[in-house]
Amino acid sequence: MKDHVKEPVKRNYIGLATTFHDSAIAIVNAAGEVVFAEATERYLQNKSSINVTPDLLTRTVDLINTYCDPDAQLVFAHTWSDQFKQQYQAAHQSIVRKGEEVREQMGDVPFHLHREFEFIKSITNFLLNSTEFAGKTLAFELGQMENRRHLPADITRKYDHHLTHAAAACYSSPHDEAVCVVVDGFGEHGASDVFAFKNGKFTSLLPKVDGEGSLGAFYKWICRTCGFGLLSGEEWKVMGLAPYGKLDANLYRILRSTLKVNGLNILTGGDLQMGRVFGELHKRERKNNEPLLDYADLAFTGQAIFEEVLFELLNNVYDLDVSRNLVLAGGCMLNSSANGKVLDNTRFDDLFVFSAPADDGNALGAALLAYYEDHPYRQKAPQQIQSPYLGSRMSRKTLDHVKQFGRIAKHQSLPGRIHQKAAELLAEGKIIAWVQGRAEFGPRALGNRSILADPRSPAVKERVNGEIKFREEFRPFAPSILHEFGPQYFEHYQETPYMERTLKFRPEVLDRVPGVVHVDHTGRLQTVKREWNERYYDLIKAFHDITGVPLVLNTSFNVMGKPIVHSVEDALAVFFTSGLDALIIEDELFEK
Repeated sequence: MKDHVKEPVKRNYIGLATTFHDSAIAIVNAAGEVVFAEATERYLQNKSSINVTPDLLTRTVDLINTYCDPDAQLVFAHTWSDQFKQQYQAAHQSIVRKGEEVREQMGDVPFHLHREFEFIKSITNFLLNSTEFAGKTLAFELGQMENRRHLPADITRKYDHHLTHAAAACYSSPHDEAVCVVVDGFGEHGASDVFAFKNGKFTSLLPKVDGEGSLGAFYKWICRTCGFGLLSGEEWKVMGLAPYGKLDANLYRILRSTLKVNGLNILTGGDLQMGRVFGELHKRERKNNEPLLDYADLAFTGQAIFEEVLFELLNNVYDLDVSRNLVLAGGCMLNSSANGKVLDNTRFDDLFVFSAPADDGNALGAALLAYYEDHPYRQKAPQQIQSPYLGSRMSRKTLDHVKQFGRIAKHQSLPGRIHQKAAELLAEGKIIAWVQGRAEFGPRALGNRSILADPRSPAVKERVNGEIKFREEFRPFAPSILHEFGPQYFEHYQETPYMERTLKFRPEVLDRVPGVVHVDHTGRLQTVKREWNERYYDLIKAFHDITGVPLVLNTSFNVMGKPIVHSVEDALAVFFTSGLDALIIEDELFEK
């Protein structure tokens, strides 16, 4: 499968994230440029798209026709190598045997163990099925296209899961050399990995040992015990809830014993110990009628252990003396609370986390690995950061239909002035949906698919959570801040282009922007520079000119349980069924 070719054979690279959740597709052109990347959930409007492969009927071919050269050979690059199958089949059989052994010993399997066994059996089945089926629909569709008959045969390549995580992160970073740590729920050889990255090449540094633990699995246990969904992406809620609590010393003792850092490995307890822990967590599990804030101590304690283990691991990685540049990848690196503390708790000089560190980002990682496999002599282009604005645009045709047939009484077209009008609406206390250009790749809205509000109002949190997002009252919001004002508002300010880390506000500014200050005086901020997003920068600057405040409240344009909006129709549905005051799509303003 690793056939190196000499140019001028033209190839385009289609990356497929093929895990059973958060599937995605990415396209890299013949020059090595990322021209498209998007998670399946956006197009389907189905959160996480569980058990849905990324090569959707008609959709994927439309993307190829739009973004690929018509005369190019296609290389299809998958995350997950073929080697993992035997391991996961063995894991499935092992968990079945464990269930049978417990039943023989105890006469029945306690629910807390039965549930865990069924979860692992399902995960292994889901993953084996999704990786097997991915690419089949695309192969069928391409086989029906007469204009591709005379092109060279398409190529399929498959890469190690954690290597695709590392590739997405390192190739998107500004660094030519770094050490990359992947921290995940599970992978092909464990739940974490460490790579040296230099001159575009990766070297795995992690010795493999038995009994490897998983920080991702640990966090899911906390998530479930708090009453949140295991596969519905509700780990965010644990992070939001944690600052309302304090350390539970007894629970800390029980949970901390499940994870141990040994060099570069995270180890877990044996079956007997884990069984006891699952039983303890099951006894503590939140019932539907119990207040969420009663579980803040659990969330706080789980978050504290997560950070403690992560920082110990990272400091051990630093001791290898590979690089002072740290790149983090894997689903666990969506933990912005931990990310914001990394530089203060380790000795690294710089931290980079890509906009899509979880499994959707592996589509991009796989495509770039395939590209550089064919072009080993090409170096990663020097760049500040990879733009996250890689997804779909809103349909101009549909937007014109809305203007013509929508009968929306309050409508204005404001080319060249829309950012100024948006700033004026925000300063008046209006809450607006702001849709511009291409969608962000990754789970966070970065000013192109956002709901925006005035951060000066202490009541805005309750209004956005209760009337627009329809979610829990403790959930925080992000400040999008003009970069030049970052040090004035945040202690130990760090550039955070992808809203990937949480920092602490300076005490003197807390009363200026209470709408974006969480209970622990932090904010998961987004750094905004004009060269990164011109129109969004101009909006915030106009708001600053009016109010003296150089930031706005930013949250994703969706309601709880749904992905960020994908189409004009999705945007209108949220607009007309929520408390939004205005909807802006490109230069068009719609008001109620």
